[in-house]
Amino acid sequence: MLLKIIAAITMLIDHVGYYFYPWLPDEVYITFRSIGRLAFPIFAYFIALGYRRSGHLGRYFLRLLSSAIISEVIIRWGNELAGINTPGTNILFTFAAALGFISGWTLLTNSWRDRVAKLELLTDTGSKNDDRNFYQVKFNPGDVSLNPLLGILLGISSMLVSLVAVVYLKSDYGIYGVLTVFTFHLILTRHKDESDLSRLLNSALVAAVLLNAATLVTYHYILNMPQGYSYLQLLSILSVFIIFSEKAGRQALFGSKPVAWKRYSLYVFYPLHIFILCLIIYLIR
Repeated sequence: MLLKIIAAITMLIDHVGYYFYPWLPDEVYITFRSIGRLAFPIFAYFIALGYRRSGHLGRYFLRLLSSAIISEVIIRWGNELAGINTPGTNILFTFAAALGFISGWTLLTNSWRDRVAKLELLTDTGSKNDDRNFYQVKFNPGDVSLNPLLGILLGISSMLVSLVAVVYLKSDYGIYGVLTVFTFHLILTRHKDESDLSRLLNSALVAAVLLNAATLVTYHYILNMPQGYSYLQLLSILSVFIIFSEKAGRQALFGSKPVAWKRYSLYVFYPLHIFILCLIIYLIR
């Protein structure tokens, strides 16, 4: 819960800077937006964590998608009141697409990994029985059992559709946002012993630096679209130290499952705080 509170507060500060820019000194605006860079990676981490822990992935995806649609209606209503025209859609669409991207990756990498296990009977003394008495069981390390070709095609299709969706919808953070969630997924998958926070921190730090550097080079020097990625976003790398800090990190990884209202509170807080900020601007004007 501590990490979610930090994410919510930094997001609020970021949006205060964004929406109240005309009334804020430049120094205050830059400070607020800089602090706000810490919010997105924390939320992205929780989406990756949720993917690993969700007992029903389809339900998790539908919850994100429905929340994205409802939030979009509320946010657009608030922006109209404030006289603000923001292109694109909200971050929850990006998170829903990230789930689709990770699911596609799982199909792509696991559908062809069927293995055969040999189960042998033991005698009362614990020694092996006659070698002829054994059973063979087919299993898949990724819990995905599909025709390999079909799994690869479905996996690639799901990943491409997810990327096309965020580009078409112009959702917040776009492809960079999807890849951020995916990066955290790879880190959590690689380090299955989640208790070693130092290893998680080191891997996440290297991955965050590489991802942000690659995105910066792509937008500024290859695509020549500097508006697609701000230098200020490099500060988001610092969020890794918060995510995998001793107290916040262990609470997120090993804390007890929160009650329903705490689990869904951020889904309400996200569009509601934006609407309230827009309402204040409407009243000021």
